[in-house]
This record gives sequence, structure tokens and C-alpha cells, in this order.
Amino acid sequence: MPNTDREVHLRKAVLWLQKKDPTTKKIIQTIGPCTHKMIGNPYYVLIRSVISQQLSVQAARTMENRVKEYYGNGKQFPKPDVLVKLTKPQMRKAGLSFAKIEAVKLISKAYLDGSISDRKLSKLNDQEVLDLLCSIKGVGPWTAEMVLMFSLDRWDHFSYNDLILRKSIENNYGIPMNSKKEILEFTSGYSPYRTIFSWYLWRASVGIENL
Repeated sequence: MPNTDREVHLRKAVLWLQKKDPTTKKIIQTIGPCTHKMIGNPYYVLIRSVISQQLSVQAARTMENRVKEYYGNGKQFPKPDVLVKLTKPQMRKAGLSFAKIEAVKLISKAYLDGSISDRKLSKLNDQEVLDLLCSIKGVGPWTAEMVLMFSLDRWDHFSYNDLILRKSIENNYGIPMNSKKEILEFTSGYSPYRTIFSWYLWRASVGIENL
């Protein structure tokens, strides 16, 4: 949607969330207007998210920058035809584990053979995107959800697999971070704006400032 329409829709979403409960209202008032934005095309977010798996924000950014510096142009990730030709020792130089190297190569191959494309992903519904991406070894629900939330601009997702989100739920709402059923039931009440709710939960956590 055009930026102006999106901004209006975003403001409506925030107003809706503010009416949910006093805790959510306080979080929103503390953080201020939502500036949730897309960070890149699906290919970029997919590779970036694979690299970020199970890493701190700082460690993930360091590794991401190394991949861009060593194999891209310093600002962008290398394209699939470049990544697929890199050897494991070359990619290990950037700090990627063998599992991440395999996942990155499989993603690159999928883009090259056309089984995945940014255009195709943009036309699929949310569940179809999750199913397609999770069919690639090394791409789990969290990685696929990051593509939905930060590239395809889908607004109704909460990632239980995101440790920071679960900690934020526990800290702000008192629900134990490992109580999957309770957390998913609770966050379902924030549909159709669970992505926007998640953005505020991330921002309410220490060290998450650039979403």
C-alpha cells in the first residue's frame, strides 16, 4: 500500500492496541508512535535471518557485515549466483556455522532454480509463505516469520520462537516465557495486529532500538 495509506493504517492499529489493556497502553505511551518498516526484499531478510539465528543482536550484525564485506559489495548481501559458488571454507571465514552455510546455499539454489522468488512470495498468503520457506532445510518458523514481518509487511504474526518476544511477554504481562499454550492464546487476542504488538514488545526490551 502507498506510504500515506500505510501510515494511516498504522496509526489506526496503534489506537486499537492501546484500547486492549492498561499494560499495552502504557507500553505504547512510553515508546511513542510505531515506526515499524520493512528492511529489505524477501531474499535479503531470509539470508539475514538465517545468519541471525540463535545469535545476539550485536553478534548477528557483525556476521552480517562480514558476509557483505567479504562476498558482496560491502552494503548488500551477495546474489544467489555468487553465494552458491562459495566454498565452505570461504563462508566459514565470515563465521557462519556449517548448518547456516548449508541453509544459505539451499536458499540460493532455490532462488536460482525458480522454486522461490521475491515475486512468488509476495503473491502467497501467509501460511503458504511459511510452508514454502520452511520446506528448505535450515529455515524454521522464526526465520520465515521474519520474512513475513519485515519484508512482506504482513501485520498479524507473533513469533513464539523469538526469545526476546517471550521474555518481553513475561516481563510485561507476567506470563511465563516457556508457557507456549498460554502465550499463544494471549497473543491471539491481539489479532489482526500481532506484528505491530510484537514491534512494541521488541522495543520494550533492552537493546532493541532499530526496528
